[in-house]
Formats: sequence, structure tokens, C-alpha cells
Amino acid sequence: MATELNKELGSLIDSGEFDPEVTERYLQRISEGNLTRDENPYTHFCVYFAAFDPHKKSVFVGHHKKSGLWLFNGGHIDRGEGISDALVRESGEEWGVKIPIEDVKRPLLLTITQIPANQKQICKTHYDIWCFVPSDEDTARFNQDLLAKEFFETRWLSIPNARSRITDLSTLKALALLEQRLK
Repeated sequence: MATELNKELGSLIDSGEFDPEVTERYLQRISEGNLTRDENPYTHFCVYFAAFDPHKKSVFVGHHKKSGLWLFNGGHIDRGEGISDALVRESGEEWGVKIPIEDVKRPLLLTITQIPANQKQICKTHYDIWCFVPSDEDTARFNQDLLAKEFFETRWLSIPNARSRITDLSTLKALALLEQRLK
């Protein structure tokens, strides 16, 4: 029997909305099974919840401790979780705020991130599912103590300023998508 995650991934891929090369690789990875970090610590699915302010055209990003990169918030999908479950859990763990699932639209981007070898994590490949969370930079309050567990620092940045800090290709694709939609 297909898991909730398998069903959701199948629905996303069947929509035809995403890059065909990426969806082909997603299909291959799905066929291998063991989609979560609990089941396969080397290659698994993750979810990003990228906060952005559509009025100020700014994004909330952080300098991640394990990777050393400027990234949006996100995390690994755990065994038994669907995409929405992971979003709610991860936003609570990182922001101290559980995203109301009705506020999150369907994922808008699928990427695959090759993780450079380092001693802080054993992950090799992340299959990233990107959700974008409209927020108000002036009123959004994220728990700084929780954020400090994973990030050296976090801040709201204009899209051009964020682009000057971000080097991760998947995060740059997410930023470009946001920029295009905010024009």
C-alpha cells in the first residue's frame, strides 16, 4: 500500500507542472522506496517552507550551521509523514510557529540537491519539495532560540541582497521563482 508521501509525490509529478528532468529523477527515486531519512540516511525527501513578504519583496533566510550556506527554512520528512505533516512539524521546530496548513499552497518547485561531503552530516542527496509561505516581515515573529539551534543568524533580506549571499543552486532556483511571481 502506498504511503501518504508516495501519494502526494505521485500527485505532484502527475500534474506535469515541474521540470521533466527533475520529475523523472523523482520517479526513479520513488521506485527505490525508503523515502525518508529514517529509512535511508543518504538520499531522502525534504520539505522547505520559504517565508516571503509579497509587499516588501523580501525573504526570510538564515546562515545554516551544518551546511555553511544561506538557506530558507526546511527539514527532512520523517517516516509516516506526508508533505503537510512535515511542514507543520518542521515549522514548529524551527520557527516555534506551526504553519496553518490552509495557508500553504501546493508546492511550487521540486529540486534535487547534491550535498557536498562534510563531517557534519551523512546526507548525500536531498529531493526537495518547496512550499512558499506568505508572511509579513513587520509582524512575523519566529522563535530566535529555536532558529539559533540550526542557524548562525537569520534575517529578512531583499531578493537582490539574498541573491548576493545564496550560493546553493536549489535555493537560487527557489529565489528566482519567487522573484518571477512577485513582479
